[in-house]
Amino acid sequence: MSFSSNRYKQRKRLYNASWSSAIKLMSVPLSKDLKARLKIKSIPVRANDTVKIVSGGFKGRSGKVARTDVKRRLVYVEGITGKAQKGKTKLVGIHVSNLLLTRLDLSDKYRKLILQRKGVSPELLEKEPEIGVVEAPAAGEPETESVKSETTSPGETVSQTEAVGGKPTEEKKEAEGGS
Repeated sequence: MSFSSNRYKQRKRLYNASWSSAIKLMSVPLSKDLKARLKIKSIPVRANDTVKIVSGGFKGRSGKVARTDVKRRLVYVEGITGKAQKGKTKLVGIHVSNLLLTRLDLSDKYRKLILQRKGVSPELLEKEPEIGVVEAPAAGEPETESVKSETTSPGETVSQTEAVGGKPTEEKKEAEGGS
């Protein structure tokens, strides 16, 4: 059996892939420390894993996987939201090729079996329910998403900061110097 390099046929195979093949296409590369510990390069992403976005509009942000869409190969990450049509906020889908897996959720016994098949020692899997390093913010400081500044009146600036998992906070600053 020969394989085609025709783009049309490749796209057709991608869209008509079986469910088991589609799940394999949901594989995400592991972070450097996970690669060193588990000695594997990638694994299909699941809910409750922690991922870091490495490319795209949300580059550099990380969060817990809320859900996955196997058919469209999208991952929905908590804290990565956009505006819906009626003004509500909803999760934004991130393609699996733009992600890096930083923490594994091992609460599912089938996932442990997958890792054992790939050669990970059962002792390592029994020690921890989750494997990986959590990147914590500095003591007492929330991890920020974005900062918006605007001038309301001469000499006064309002900056709005959205914290991850929190509500926006506003700060009013008087301009220094007189005039």
